[in-house]
Amino acid sequence: MHGPGERSSQVIENETRRRVHEIVRSRMTYDVSTLVEHFVEDVELNYSCSRLGLLPPGQWRGRDALRAHLRRVDVDYEPLEAEILSVLVEGENTVVRWIGSWRHRATGLVQSMCMAHFLRWQNGLVSEMYEFRDHHCEARGADYLLQSLDDILNPRGPGLMRDEMARRLVAMSSFSCGPDIELIRELCSPDVICEFVGDRATISYAGRHRGVDALVNIVRGIGVDFEQLGHAMPDEVIVDGGNAAARRTVEWRHRGTGRRGQVQLADFVRFEDGLIVEIVEFRDSTALLQMQA
Repeated sequence: MHGPGERSSQVIENETRRRVHEIVRSRMTYDVSTLVEHFVEDVELNYSCSRLGLLPPGQWRGRDALRAHLRRVDVDYEPLEAEILSVLVEGENTVVRWIGSWRHRATGLVQSMCMAHFLRWQNGLVSEMYEFRDHHCEARGADYLLQSLDDILNPRGPGLMRDEMARRLVAMSSFSCGPDIELIRELCSPDVICEFVGDRATISYAGRHRGVDALVNIVRGIGVDFEQLGHAMPDEVIVDGGNAAARRTVEWRHRGTGRRGQVQLADFVRFEDGLIVEIVEFRDSTALLQMQA
């Protein structure tokens, strides 16, 4: 039996999810007037990556800035379709991960983009938004493992309490003393799916990979090229059921060029039976490339 408080919380979470779906739908159907009504007048907008080469990373404020950003993209790109992959809700904090497709009006080229939006709500409206986006890479045989009928009917629980899931997510992403390979093997399933969002033409390890050994090799390779300076605690952690997400800002130094830079990252993990079975990471690939140049 659920108490009245738990039922009320579930109703609020369901309404939040409905509003997130409405925001995405409005964006992809040119319904800007409906979209901006979901944001407070002085909404804080944070963009971590260049948007299709049109807009630099930075921070803006207000509905007018949001309208201007949408218009600037839509001049050159026609929104086609979108698929929402997950929506995590915890209190006043929400994150949505989705894939959208746009057609370049001049060339007809269709681009598929992976996106994540961290949203903070105030009285039912979005007061802060943090956006991550990069090119979507097609999978190379690393899709989800096929589920048995029993797994579908009886999905596995995370096997961990909320704070422990958050702790493990933070531990997995802390490389201040170099990557902890043994910890990765301890926390992850042997068949873990890991996805690094980005363009494989510029980031060789972008895309989906299967197995903890593949993850370890990628992490080791990143550690060869980049050094994390200091210990960076996450700016935000959201846990919903067996899923957790975090966004963080780290300072990295490229070991070859010596250049330093602030890199914003977003990490998504899914737990089953106490182990991480899926990892998806967004990173500001533009900042990484600038350090390497």
